[in-house]
Amino acid sequence: MSVNDALIDQTFSHYRIVERLGGGGMGVVYKAEDTRLHRFVALKFLPDNVAKDAQALARFQREAQAASALNHPNICTIYDIGEAQEKAFIAMEFLDGQTLKHMITGRTMELENLLDLAIQIADALDAAHSEGIVHRDIKPANIFVTKRGHAKILDFGLAKVANAKVSAGGRSDTMATMGVDTAQLTSPGTSMGTVSYMSPEQVLGKELDARSDLFSFGIVLYEMATGFLPFQGESSGAIFDSILHKNPIAMARLNSGIPIELEQVVSKAMEKDRDLRYQSAAEMRADLKRLKRDTSSGRAMAQSGSIAAITESGSSGKIISAASGSAPAQAGPPKRGLSKSFVLAGIVALAGLGFVGYKFLNRGHEFNLQNMQIAKLTDSGKADSVAISPDGRYIVYVLKDGEQESLWVRNVATKSDVQVLAADAVAFHGVTFSPDGNYIYFTRSDKSTTYYSYLYVMAVLGGTPRQLIRDIDSAVSFSPDGKQFVFMRGDPEKSVAELRIANADGGGEHLFSTLPYWPGFLYGGVWSPDGKTIVAPGLLRGKEARWVLTAVNVADGSGHELFSGPEQVGRPAWLPDGSMLLAPVALLPENRTQLWLVSFPGGEKRRFSNDLSNYGLELQLTQDGKMIVALERRQNSHIWMLPQGKTDQAKEITTGETPDDGVSTGPPGKLLVRTRGSDLALMNADGSQRVLLRPGLRNFISMSACGDRYLVFDSYEDSKLRLIRTDADGSNPLKLSDDVFTSSCSPDGKWVLFDSDKKLYRVPIEGGTPKEIFSSPFGVSGIISPDGKWIACEYQEPGPVPAAKFAVLSADGGTPVHIFDRPSGSGGPRWSPDQKGLQYSLTRKGAANIWEQPLAGGPPRQVTNFTSGRIFDYAWSRDGKQLFLAKGDVTSDVVLISNFH
Repeated sequence: MSVNDALIDQTFSHYRIVERLGGGGMGVVYKAEDTRLHRFVALKFLPDNVAKDAQALARFQREAQAASALNHPNICTIYDIGEAQEKAFIAMEFLDGQTLKHMITGRTMELENLLDLAIQIADALDAAHSEGIVHRDIKPANIFVTKRGHAKILDFGLAKVANAKVSAGGRSDTMATMGVDTAQLTSPGTSMGTVSYMSPEQVLGKELDARSDLFSFGIVLYEMATGFLPFQGESSGAIFDSILHKNPIAMARLNSGIPIELEQVVSKAMEKDRDLRYQSAAEMRADLKRLKRDTSSGRAMAQSGSIAAITESGSSGKIISAASGSAPAQAGPPKRGLSKSFVLAGIVALAGLGFVGYKFLNRGHEFNLQNMQIAKLTDSGKADSVAISPDGRYIVYVLKDGEQESLWVRNVATKSDVQVLAADAVAFHGVTFSPDGNYIYFTRSDKSTTYYSYLYVMAVLGGTPRQLIRDIDSAVSFSPDGKQFVFMRGDPEKSVAELRIANADGGGEHLFSTLPYWPGFLYGGVWSPDGKTIVAPGLLRGKEARWVLTAVNVADGSGHELFSGPEQVGRPAWLPDGSMLLAPVALLPENRTQLWLVSFPGGEKRRFSNDLSNYGLELQLTQDGKMIVALERRQNSHIWMLPQGKTDQAKEITTGETPDDGVSTGPPGKLLVRTRGSDLALMNADGSQRVLLRPGLRNFISMSACGDRYLVFDSYEDSKLRLIRTDADGSNPLKLSDDVFTSSCSPDGKWVLFDSDKKLYRVPIEGGTPKEIFSSPFGVSGIISPDGKWIACEYQEPGPVPAAKFAVLSADGGTPVHIFDRPSGSGGPRWSPDQKGLQYSLTRKGAANIWEQPLAGGPPRQVTNFTSGRIFDYAWSRDGKQLFLAKGDVTSDVVLISNFH
């Protein structure tokens, strides 16, 4: 018998198995009842595939021996080691909580909590080192945090035990030469530990002592404080090189809310020369306790106040001091449920985050950011698109409240707002001031034309809008003389984007240039100050999906790529002299937008902002280039479970500051979840036992389970968008196709549906030649029914105004048997559990809910009854008894950035 769920209710020695808690390559852990002492314990077994390995068994035994020699409140207690039914096991303390890894994945920790845990961990390491035990695999996955906030060090399987107590510099002999757990990225050979958390002496295979654990602990503290690993790379070799030869990014650049004293502690712990490192955990613990005392008493500032000077690698090659800040900042985003005033204080504190200043590309542009100001101009959390007048006196912004959108103008000096266009169920796609600042140009749909927009012009303080252009997909940008503007129009049938020019009154419209952009992401071109160039961002699809900025010559329409890369690029803005552009760029994998400077015509890119904000993909500068207006966004969303889809019984099953925005039914009893940072994870249907599939996966659109054996999802890697199949645990990835956006797996796990190049295909799960089953000149996506016999798809019917449709067709293809109008603003279709209707998310009266269109016809009915919030994704359990939602909200406000010259 293998160690699996068949062991539930079985007894080993005097331990009765209750439930499986989790496991990996070197151990499977169960919750069990000690029938003698009537308490719960955790039983750890070796998996059958390694139980007969002498090295694995020796490691297993060493873990028990090493940990049992220690009696410390912050080290997991070992109760017993034994063998029953030919299976070796360790009985240990049962802990209720989660690992530090799951607490800090991609996020920062509050300073008070960080210091509390750090002191406990340092105390545990001091106890272990005092007994001559070096852990050798300190990492977040091996540190457990109970629900009461107590840290517990786990897994002494790689521990090094001396015959006598050792000093920091002393020598000791290992108990055995051990292999390592590849599932935890542990390198083979003499280097023991987890690659990203190794000390330099581990990398070099040198003799280890207590100071190696302190280096690893320093890495853990860095990750707790910033959400990032200090040493990164695309391979083990690259990470090793970084550990040995490179200095990590200054922590204050990633989280300005940390005290400079904490950065000093972490830097000392991560000294590459161990003679310059902390010499004992007790010494490190003392510094942490001192910092906690000083922070609590107010003696230590909540912000460093100044970031160390940085040498930029640009052509100037000069050392420039970064900005100082005076306002205290929090360590990470504010928690949910905090008061508006507290959240506002956190936002205002962004002014102290310190935009990196430097002389850029030796062109005479000096950014003196010492006195830079960031002012929050709105506090509704509902701003959606923004523009600033050429003289900086006014901003115009879209206020989005549920499905209703309105247009507002704000006087920057007087801080007064006026609504200039009433709220309606429409969608704005860009706003711009006329060059003289007297008029507002805005792109907007009508109620019945969600996917078809018009350009309007109106007086800055209100009036009747006048329609200028039909069929427009971006904001406009004016020529330097104000007589013409440029805009973009997508052509889905040809999969291109048209750059078109028209006179200021909308007349004389003509095609200027055609770009091979995917029509779904069009932000519009921007006209250069000298009138000779238009730069336009867009997404190139094909063998390599990449974002580009194309510079188009106004004289002849010819273009060349200014730069390209995997990060999404939004609508840029020219600096007044035309020597560079300021562009919003979405960073991977953290999925937040920062501001970059791009030289012209060279296309060299350098960071302008370096803070924790997530700016929108549109920005504008005033005519003199001294003020920037942008959006600052925050998303808060988690997974909710609704029994039978009942709203009044909704329960939030995930928490944390990193938002979850995707959910799908996984293997039996599991959910597949995607974070905002694009990571995929598997967890139990109650939200417990969450396990990251693979770091840096970058899933964006769709994911699904194929029966019990496989997972299928899109993955953006190496500038390519691929359809990937893996085993149910995320291992053994196999590419099924390139250039894929959405996918769906058949319930029996035998085939996959995906869209590519405006066609729907099905392909066997084992790979093979895809079969085309449906197409649309404007693109199509689909999902397989619960019985695997039907496909529900969404597409647009051609016409003067393309009509959005839902359709149902056979899984083998052919003519649709049902066609319905797709409601304006709705999400894509899903099948109802009983297969009698198509469901979709729809926002009405300011709240998103699930609605259902019966296949038999008739009006749609509302399934859920939420009164607020957005739904980012949803899925029914296989038996149709539970509805899972990725639900939450996005707040977005206008910020004005000034005094950066």
